[in-house]
Amino acid sequence: MKALRTIYHIARADFLERVRQFSFLVILGLNMLAAYFFVPPSDAGYVTLYMDEYRGIYNSAWVGGSVAISTTLFLTLFGFYLVKSSIQRDDRNKVGPIIAATPVEKLHYLLGKACSNYTVLFTIVSVIMLMSLTMQLVRGEVMQVELWPLLSPFLLLTLPFMFVVAALAVLFESLKVLRGMLGNVIFFILFIGFSSSSSLFGFGTDVITSDMRNKLALLHPDYSGDYGSGILILDKPLKLFEWNGVDWTSGLILQQLLLIPAAFVFVVLAALLFRGFRGSSFSAGSGGDAAVKRQSVNISDDTVTATTTSASASSTESERTMLRATSLAPVQLQNSIVPLIRAELRLMMKSVSLGWFVIAAILAVLCLVLPFTVSMNWIWAMTWIWPIVLWSEMGSREVRFRTHTLVASSPRFVSRQLLAVWIAGLMLTGLTGSGMLIRLLLEGDTETLIYWLSAVIFIPSLALAAGVLTHTKRTFEVLYMILWYLGPFNKMPLLNFLGGESSSWVKGTLYILISIGFLLITFQARRRLAQNG
Repeated sequence: MKALRTIYHIARADFLERVRQFSFLVILGLNMLAAYFFVPPSDAGYVTLYMDEYRGIYNSAWVGGSVAISTTLFLTLFGFYLVKSSIQRDDRNKVGPIIAATPVEKLHYLLGKACSNYTVLFTIVSVIMLMSLTMQLVRGEVMQVELWPLLSPFLLLTLPFMFVVAALAVLFESLKVLRGMLGNVIFFILFIGFSSSSSLFGFGTDVITSDMRNKLALLHPDYSGDYGSGILILDKPLKLFEWNGVDWTSGLILQQLLLIPAAFVFVVLAALLFRGFRGSSFSAGSGGDAAVKRQSVNISDDTVTATTTSASASSTESERTMLRATSLAPVQLQNSIVPLIRAELRLMMKSVSLGWFVIAAILAVLCLVLPFTVSMNWIWAMTWIWPIVLWSEMGSREVRFRTHTLVASSPRFVSRQLLAVWIAGLMLTGLTGSGMLIRLLLEGDTETLIYWLSAVIFIPSLALAAGVLTHTKRTFEVLYMILWYLGPFNKMPLLNFLGGESSSWVKGTLYILISIGFLLITFQARRRLAQNG
């Protein structure tokens, strides 16, 4: 009972801290908006789930099943980045010394964090379930509400997956190497692999889509078996068919619920790998003793320094009194922005290893030597996901290293410093995409060249805006990975900022205008921050 009480209070405290933030209300609002788009009107021109030339009538089963599929895919990716911050927040808020001084076991602590993560995701899914009920009535194709067909896909598909997401977030935070961008990229790759091969796993969305396809094939033998999920633009209206939901047998329910003990295994693994708070800013045990020793050494050093300073004060006092302002070298202000751009570019590339340059060069060469369609559809997209760690530092580096007050003391820092950061990001983007630029020039593809230019402007503009507005690099990393996955990787027309099979220079120009809007918002936000001190 004591262990359960400990887990409960850790989960409750963490959950209440999250839901009391205004950002949590914003996240709920965005998910309600997403649920609205998951059930598009019949004349919307797009669909989120279709079976070749068919889609289901908006009864309770189809609305619940289609929204549960979209929610599972969306919240598995977005939810992981949303809740992967609980342990780091204790680090940032200096709660570590308190936790380290208590007899709380690591397993209980991590179970509390996992329960808090799951409660956050459960709250979001609950709101989406209510929105699904509302959307069935709003669309009005079938007004009779059946609760079990509507809610069962969420209860047996989405919510078990959220257990795994909550546990994986704790596991990734428990390992120092996976806490940062590397862990985000690894999970992103795992998500892509799982979502693209869900038919190989019995727990994925194929549980519902396979039932839809099998029952559609019985009604319409001409059905080819193809299906798609996501925001898909329609070329022609779809035919309707009636689907009444999955027949949830006891074996199928047990299969889905096996995800819950699997999530518990991930938390146990995290507890075995978690080193507590040793080696961080709030060390305990031997780490705490080391911190005391370091503090003693620092005090001794300070004492020696103070003694030395006082001993030499008398000898230098006469020299200081003879110092005059006229003897100082005059201050020379440089209006050139070039040294500032050079400095920002060095800071951006400071942590880059030789291996990073080698891979970037290989991707550039592949853009030149592979067939044009392969370079256009795959290598180009990989080229502009590789520097994501470097882009994410834009706009947030000063706050992260607490140098923003020093930067603010420079003349015209709002315009000069932000412009230097943006130009440095522009140069990085153009350099990594130089292979595709040469290929487009050789091919004479001016329409795609406009997309290349718009992407070079759009990516650093988005990174700078995200960094300045949110003061963290995580915002851009999450937004850009989702945007890249939906657009350049999955070729969603509206979000594919690299063009596509049906490219149009109008959309490339639109992304340039969006980039200009990002820059205006960024400069205005930094100027307002400077005026407020």
